[in-house]
Amino acid sequence: MTVAMLDPGSRAEALRDPSAVIVQLEGISKNFPGVRALGNVDLTIRAGEVHALTGENGSGKSTLSRVIAGLIQPDTGKIMIDGRESVVESPAHALDLGFVMISQELTLAPTLTVAENIFLGRLPRTRLGLVDWARLEVDATKALSRLGVHVSPHAIVSELSVELRQEVEIARALSSNARLLILDEATSSLSEAATARLLNLVRQERDAGMAILMITHRMPEIYAVASVATVLRDGRLIATVPLPETGEADLVRLMVGREISDFYGKREIPAGEKVLEVRDLCTPLGILKPTSLDVRRGEIVGVAGLVGSGKSEFGMVLGGAIPGTGSVKVDGRAVRLGDPRRTIGAGIGYVPDDRKASALLLVRSVAENFSLAWADRLSRAGILNTRLERSEVGGGIKRYRVATASAGASIATLSGGNQQKVILGRTFRRKPDVLVLSEPTRGIDVGAKSEIYRMLQDAAQDGAAVIVISSELPELLGICDRILVFFEGAVLAEFDRGEATEEAIAQVAVAGSRRQPQAKDLSGEPQ
Repeated sequence: MTVAMLDPGSRAEALRDPSAVIVQLEGISKNFPGVRALGNVDLTIRAGEVHALTGENGSGKSTLSRVIAGLIQPDTGKIMIDGRESVVESPAHALDLGFVMISQELTLAPTLTVAENIFLGRLPRTRLGLVDWARLEVDATKALSRLGVHVSPHAIVSELSVELRQEVEIARALSSNARLLILDEATSSLSEAATARLLNLVRQERDAGMAILMITHRMPEIYAVASVATVLRDGRLIATVPLPETGEADLVRLMVGREISDFYGKREIPAGEKVLEVRDLCTPLGILKPTSLDVRRGEIVGVAGLVGSGKSEFGMVLGGAIPGTGSVKVDGRAVRLGDPRRTIGAGIGYVPDDRKASALLLVRSVAENFSLAWADRLSRAGILNTRLERSEVGGGIKRYRVATASAGASIATLSGGNQQKVILGRTFRRKPDVLVLSEPTRGIDVGAKSEIYRMLQDAAQDGAAVIVISSELPELLGICDRILVFFEGAVLAEFDRGEATEEAIAQVAVAGSRRQPQAKDLSGEPQ
């Protein structure tokens, strides 16, 4: 008998028992065409415990979580629920068992309101069986307030930012009667402030007896809330370790199978001549107010700010993704705003923050998504050179360590991190004069992050001007020469590398205060 089938008193008693095993996986294996996703993996999840599941992209983390959530069935192995061998037949069955999953790949209905999405499938009803809209609004407001999210329950989801959509997804999960919460890179789209709020809720739910499986690459998050970690590599179980007795460096070594020294790889690269000139760049609706800056060759400039601060819009206008006014010049040549093709031709490489909506053709292959940005270089007289394409794509898969069964596999079958590698790889391959990267390491494991940071340094050393828009302040502090902070649509402060701190940046981003920062040494491993 599962806890979901117990009476409320028995359920509460079970959840209060910190030693209660909710789910136990034994010898779980799963194969996809040409790929062994999981091989003989064991995992035990207990009530009142945050269990971190970590490893590099393609290690099998998401596959294992999908098995627990009833999204896929294992080829071999046993699933024990409350001590009894069971089958999680479907996501609906998982929900009946009290298993709720929050994924980085959003599952919201874009045309419905925030409130409708939060309670989708369980809308409150009147005695007549009609939707109780007044109660729905009240319940949705409570669910959002619990997360500290300020958004109208009547807002249409498609009109929200990526972060707000992710927070709606989280609100939906936490509003259910869950006893096992699976967080699959749930913070990948969240700002530092939103992440902190979610982690506080995780602590509260853990202390109330909920079991939490937390899939993440972010070391600070793991050590902030988890007590035990299971490490996967290439679909195999490497180790399950107690975190109080396991240092961060040891955990990373288990994940990647090697030491990672000089994580950010920051180099002293002399700035060259001015290559990017931005004057009075803004959006018609005023989300981005007139913004001006120059960036030199060899510079890496960070952009920080909260959701709605204008930082994302700044990147989108530069990348040609949305219309804007003002002027942008690359090497003295004017760039036509709002035209992605002209932007690429002018020497600007742009990576958006929402890969599924803005950067990938999900119904196409890995090869097609790689070569999407290289079509002009792979074709002559409109005819694709397939031999050259195979060579370039094969080299890209190898260089950027994309875990895929083949170049012909659907891009939709790849993990979020591997999809991101494809986007980054094809952008870097063009060797643009200016790189504009919005959340470039979202969903990327620590090993791949270190490689991407080195790629950024290589691009800067080769003479590119690099702009990194990121919600991860340690990332910006570790790789950037200077950091711009957006507040209410405009750049409110700029910090040089030697004076920037997380506290000083956060003070500007949150409060709009230009408090003078204290100098800080930014070299070394991530905090």
